[in-house]
Amino acid sequence: MISCRLADFICETDFDDLPESTVHMAKLAFLDWLGSTAAGGRQAPFQKALAVLREQGGAPQATLLPVWEKTSCLNAALGNGLASHIVELDDVHRTAIIHAGAAVMPAALAVAEMTGASGRQLLEAIVVGYEVAIRVGEAVTPSHYYFWHTTGTCGTFGAAAAAGKLLGLTREQLVWALGNAGTQAAGLWEFLADGAMSKHLHPGKAAQNGVLAALLAREGFTGATRILEGDRGFCRATATQFDLAVITAGLGRPPYKVEENSFKIHASCRHTHPAVDITLDLAARNAIAAAEAAAITVRTYGTALNITANYRPDSVYAAKFSLPFCVALALKRGSCGVADFTPEALADAEIRALTARVKLERDSELEALHPARWPAAVEITTVQGKTYKGRTDFPKGDPENPATDEELLDKFYNLASGPWGEQRARTLAKAVLNLERPLVNHKTSPCQPQ
Repeated sequence: MISCRLADFICETDFDDLPESTVHMAKLAFLDWLGSTAAGGRQAPFQKALAVLREQGGAPQATLLPVWEKTSCLNAALGNGLASHIVELDDVHRTAIIHAGAAVMPAALAVAEMTGASGRQLLEAIVVGYEVAIRVGEAVTPSHYYFWHTTGTCGTFGAAAAAGKLLGLTREQLVWALGNAGTQAAGLWEFLADGAMSKHLHPGKAAQNGVLAALLAREGFTGATRILEGDRGFCRATATQFDLAVITAGLGRPPYKVEENSFKIHASCRHTHPAVDITLDLAARNAIAAAEAAAITVRTYGTALNITANYRPDSVYAAKFSLPFCVALALKRGSCGVADFTPEALADAEIRALTARVKLERDSELEALHPARWPAAVEITTVQGKTYKGRTDFPKGDPENPATDEELLDKFYNLASGPWGEQRARTLAKAVLNLERPLVNHKTSPCQPQ
């Protein structure tokens, strides 16, 4: 059974057996997630959720990071997961099309704090959580992705794996935890039609539901033992096409999935990044001003168009899922960072006019490369009649086009220093990058209030 194979992997994974490159990437992913959580905590969706979490209360077991308050393990997983997905800068895995960190990290951190786990144990949990979430995502992508947001659905399995590892569940208990994680897995793309806040809820609930499934399993609460491959299980229920073999192929052998992770540079849907990268590069190398662009053609794969072909975004958040708007914003502002997505930018007449001049085309050649690659080609024609072209298969932050450690540290400081203060941000960065050392125990944590 697939769940048994996954349970064996979770039980047997040991820090001492992990390659140094895997450990390093897990630490970078944790740091990157913390930065997104810090920035997201300032946004309205988190503030609305915070009111509910404070009203509900809970035993002081784990830290609600945006406000550095203690709450229950379940509430911390929910709140931190929700916050980390708001500014659209959290990591993503290409072939699974999943933001694994937004679901796995909050679950792992909350349980690690509650149990007084070591940094080594936390890193083990991160690695197994990413492995399980991404492998399930790869099995059902891309057909699953048309209706289902993989971060919410497949992320629930990763959260349960990470939580179960930290709780020291037995093989049988881990199978139950995966079964009850799968029966809670949810997250639909319909929110795109309204630009609604539901997307932020998906990783928060994935994290919380994964932790709940693991905690219940510890008490002997049983779950489906064939939740992935069963006749009425997750894969058959949520994907018209799936490949169960990829869930266990090479399981437990390096390279681990966390090393395939991509980091986001722009504060928008990852499907917009290839075209944004090209637009920024063409504009910089050829000194193209926004006012000079007569027409822009973007050719890309179908999934990107299914998610981002919105020419009239009516909110700042919807703008992050508008490929035409993001291209226009990049050309006008020279960047697509958190500070660029504002009500003023949304109302900017020049950006709106430029958005209307962006033509989107589905390209069969590029389509054939997806999801192994997320390619795009951009052609900008100026009012002077000059045409500039570019293409990328790997946007900045992909393993094939990596961001450096220094760039990721700068990204973290930029996101975290404002909300948390420069001193706390630097202390956290140092703690996370040395997480395998005995810095995390029942008295101290890299995420303790200071």
